[in-house]
Amino acid sequence: MKPLVSICCITYNHEKYIKDALDSFIMQETPFPFEILVHDDASTDKTAEIIRAYHRKYPDIVKPIYQKENQFSKGKKPLHDFMMPLVTGKYIATCEGDDFWTEKDKLKKQVEFLEKNMDFTMCIHKVKIVDTNKKPLGSYLGLRSKGSKKISIKESAIGGIVHVSSRVIRTDFFRKPLPEWILNARHDDYALSLYTAAEGQIYYIDEAMSAYRIGVENSMMTNLMINYNKEKDIRINLNRIETLKKADKYYNYQYRDEIEKVNLIYYVIISLLKNDFSGTAREKYRYYISENGLTEFLKIILLKKYPTIAGLLVALKGKISIARTL
Repeated sequence: MKPLVSICCITYNHEKYIKDALDSFIMQETPFPFEILVHDDASTDKTAEIIRAYHRKYPDIVKPIYQKENQFSKGKKPLHDFMMPLVTGKYIATCEGDDFWTEKDKLKKQVEFLEKNMDFTMCIHKVKIVDTNKKPLGSYLGLRSKGSKKISIKESAIGGIVHVSSRVIRTDFFRKPLPEWILNARHDDYALSLYTAAEGQIYYIDEAMSAYRIGVENSMMTNLMINYNKEKDIRINLNRIETLKKADKYYNYQYRDEIEKVNLIYYVIISLLKNDFSGTAREKYRYYISENGLTEFLKIILLKKYPTIAGLLVALKGKISIARTL
């Protein structure tokens, strides 16, 4: 029987973690068939060996793709370039090899929603943050507000809501050629979530059904934290401003108010990182406070001016809700 869902997992040197990911896919309890596509990008550890063992055990479900040379380093996008041609499901569910799902009915809940709500393109959910040993850190990726709901353009543009491990997307939509402003974005996952919210609709389930593992060796986010510097942070925020401006133009400025409010966040961050307290910068600070409140402004200061203290507070308490502007 043709699978209804194609689970797409990209992995590289995830020997310590790939079993957790694959087991969390296999454990899904669904009334429909699914397939698991696993792309190993020429790992130098035992990741490929572990995938082969799962393929032998579940030959009709686990479908590996092995690379002899690392394709990501050549500018290729494994999901679009190598996995999409093999996808047969009506829906695509994504999760990287160092993350994992936590609930057996995750796929069932998301697919049931999309089957009943044809005007929605993507369904996502809250994501638990854990350390490399799967220990919960008491914080989450997702909306701050309580309850399940449709994601707004502004919420999508801020980022930090649509995590790879939480996505279930209609395959037909995912196959569509992407506009240039997404292809040129520094973080294409971020740009894709904005595009999806604008072109279709995204529904958020207020329930943690997957885990995002931080501190993984050689991961993009770990490298960003270890090699952090203000100049790099400034470039990231400048790229987000540029991405949003291009998106604004692409949509004939119909989302101008939402996009300008989000870009204000990035302008404030850049000004703080530059220690800019000129008249123009102070005007932006005052406007941000009037729109979002003093508490939110202080959170940005804590996060960007004193990142070590902010990280310590999150680790100790797990309750501080810092603005999603990483």
